[in-house]
Amino acid sequence: MIKFLSITASIFIVSVGFLYYLVNNSNFLPLNTEGGVNVVNIIFFIFLGFLAIFCLLALIIFGIRKLFLKPKETKGNIVLALRQSTLISVGLLVVFLLHIFHIVNFIWGLSLLVVVIASLFVI
Repeated sequence: MIKFLSITASIFIVSVGFLYYLVNNSNFLPLNTEGGVNVVNIIFFIFLGFLAIFCLLALIIFGIRKLFLKPKETKGNIVLALRQSTLISVGLLVVFLLHIFHIVNFIWGLSLLVVVIASLFVI
């Protein structure tokens, strides 16, 4: 349990710190000098953001499961926390990408994500 918490928290702190550095760096731009899209910077930003959201959700879900639900074995709580955080973070990534490509508004995408996740827990 301590190993899981320390690794997840350290990955979260490093990814958020690196994202903060890159956002404040004047050379890290989504456009290159010719005015075209710099795909490497955008993909790297999305990857680090996804990693930060995944780790934060894993920590939050594990903490909620540990505090409020019946105490199960720790390995089962870790697996369920990782599974649920993967589901939610992939859903947020899909909503974000649909918003970038102007397919669905961000608010509508989040509401659809909430409906899909709620239906997965009910069904």
